[in-house]
Amino acid sequence: MNNKHNNSSNSLLNEGYTNTKHYFDGGKGSKILSNNKEYIDLSFGAGSLILGHNSKIYKDSIKDITKNNLSILASPNKQAFEFSKLLSKIFKNYSKFIFCNSGTEAIFKTLRIARTISKKEKIVSVTGSWHGSADSLLFTADKKLKPEPLSNGLSQENKKNLIFIPYNNIEKSKKILDKNKKKISCIIIEPIQGCLPTEKSKDYLQFLEKYSDKNKIILIFDEMITGLRSKDNSVQATFKIKPSISTFGKCLGGGMPIGIIAINKKIEMLLKNNKKKVFFGGTFSGNSISTYVGKKTTEFIYKNKKKIYQNLERKSIFFQKELNYFISKNNINAKIYRFGSLIRLVFSNREIDNRLQRDFFEKNSTNNIKKIKNFFYLNNINYPSNGLIFFSYSTSEKDVQKILKIFKLGLKKFF
Repeated sequence: MNNKHNNSSNSLLNEGYTNTKHYFDGGKGSKILSNNKEYIDLSFGAGSLILGHNSKIYKDSIKDITKNNLSILASPNKQAFEFSKLLSKIFKNYSKFIFCNSGTEAIFKTLRIARTISKKEKIVSVTGSWHGSADSLLFTADKKLKPEPLSNGLSQENKKNLIFIPYNNIEKSKKILDKNKKKISCIIIEPIQGCLPTEKSKDYLQFLEKYSDKNKIILIFDEMITGLRSKDNSVQATFKIKPSISTFGKCLGGGMPIGIIAINKKIEMLLKNNKKKVFFGGTFSGNSISTYVGKKTTEFIYKNKKKIYQNLERKSIFFQKELNYFISKNNINAKIYRFGSLIRLVFSNREIDNRLQRDFFEKNSTNNIKKIKNFFYLNNINYPSNGLIFFSYSTSEKDVQKILKIFKLGLKKFF
């Protein structure tokens, strides 16, 4: 099968398809395949596959589905119910869970909850956070923290109701929040951001928690990526923070599409006492296939978390230290940032605190960044289009050594 295609014959408009000639067939373990060629994967389904491609747990789950005649049901199913019980054990801060088809759906239903309870329209988003393609949040902040749309077709109401505060800047964030606090329905944040995974955010997150509690504002943590991938199962558990609502997904689906909303007891009671019902339905929301595979995978990771997280941490720490030492020794304008097993190569050696700074310092390296990404591909490494690197439990020491070798050659060649 030849996986190089002429773009003029491409009938897909999905993200990533319009500007590529390379298509992948599938994957096994730490590799993905294209035209019978293996590439070491650094994406793993945008971080969804902790255990790697086509893990034994995944394959066994699929076999169980066919053997036991599991099917999509437009009625309450046992698989969703059983998975929710497991989630209650893992995420103990929450009393109820809502299954969704995707992370994006979980986000816009979460905002629906916040507006219902607060009876306010303004949403505060933290710069650098990514919340999928939900219209209300599909904006980026300009230099003056004003919302700029990331897509055409967005309502002006969405822009009008969005307020940005700067990640890791407590003083400026407090000033903006104080000015708008009577109009705010919620504050939503990706606590560890894919654009710059760093442990520096702890103080900032604790500030948001205290401010939200004091001013009766709903705090939402979007842990689509970090949920279950973090060694304490979540960033909020690591930092001992208790948001009112959280969203999870990716890893918890075990390779199946899923989004999960988790609400605490207070939010549950406020929803219960609300006169009008909040709609959470959807044909594939809580479907038996995603929830069965999700439960089996989550159960395995939870039971073996010490071994799995130590493995991921060891490889990630080694990769970061080894590459940053090489970068420093060779005076290369780059740096590896890491939180747990979330890794990013930033093409600047300046000390950076947030996405705005990262973009500013990387802007003069755009052409070389394109070249190094192509260099990685030509050397059989699948470097994620968004730049967020993941290792999986299936990533071997040999894989890491190969990745390091190619990264060092590429950095020396282009930076």
